[in-house]
Amino acid sequence: MNDCLSNCRKACLVLMVAGPALAVAQEERRQYGPWVWSVAGGAVNQFAADFSDGPGDVSISRGFLQGGLGYAWDRNTSASVSLGIGSTDYDFSSDALIEGREPWERIEDYRLSVPMRFAPTDKMRAIVIPSVRSYAESGASTSDGRTEGVLGGFSWKFSDTLSLGPGMGWFSDVGDDANVFPIILVDWQITDTISLNTGRGLAASQGPGLVLSWKANSKWSLGLTARYEKTRFALEEREGRTAQVGEDASTPLLMTATYTPWPMTSISALAGVEVGGSMALEDGNGREIADSDIDTAAVVGFSFQSRF
Repeated sequence: MNDCLSNCRKACLVLMVAGPALAVAQEERRQYGPWVWSVAGGAVNQFAADFSDGPGDVSISRGFLQGGLGYAWDRNTSASVSLGIGSTDYDFSSDALIEGREPWERIEDYRLSVPMRFAPTDKMRAIVIPSVRSYAESGASTSDGRTEGVLGGFSWKFSDTLSLGPGMGWFSDVGDDANVFPIILVDWQITDTISLNTGRGLAASQGPGLVLSWKANSKWSLGLTARYEKTRFALEEREGRTAQVGEDASTPLLMTATYTPWPMTSISALAGVEVGGSMALEDGNGREIADSDIDTAAVVGFSFQSRF
């Protein structure tokens, strides 16, 4: 049962990663020229949440900024390069100690991805996304936190309002073996104003899951999003520390309000909760040293994106 649940969560995570790339492809088709520049970023704050099975609490602040450049040969064929940098600051209370110290402090995040899309047939759209990332505590080697992988999938246009399709992903993992995941891509315009998709999400919070959106008018839209997030990262070597890998997992449930002042530019505010949170420590051999569940926590933040 645990393996099945883990695989389902990994599938959700890959779906979240694939979604923004699909949205990029859709937005690129609306550009006036072949070259597309982009910038996106944001910040999210999780308020203090207690550990369910031990003393102490933790609050988390995340920030992220990325830029990209893409080229479209035609409406259905393009390639782009995206570079991103971010950090996550963990503020543990004084009594939330493992091995007599705070489990970790700031985690730094570096990303490089190369989304590519093409159309094998009139109704089929395909996308391939090789990427390299590094998640490591400040002071640790970025090479120890490096992961690499590739996503590939296609969607079939069943109608003017529904595109749906499968795919697969392969990713290495910090302190773990490589994994293969299923992918699902969906773009469903339910009504003129309501849609369900895996479109672009929150840069600082590592992308979306399924997003249900309502377009109130040409400038404003409201949304509900749910996703599963899991981040594994290399830890700094310290005297007396045997842990080498940290893990943070949760399921954010968020409401968003998005303002679009002009085409291809948007600013979003978000608020909600993170449920099912957990944190864990492992040694270099994959042996779990400690783990703890985290109570439900309130979350607020913002994000922005612009293409030109």
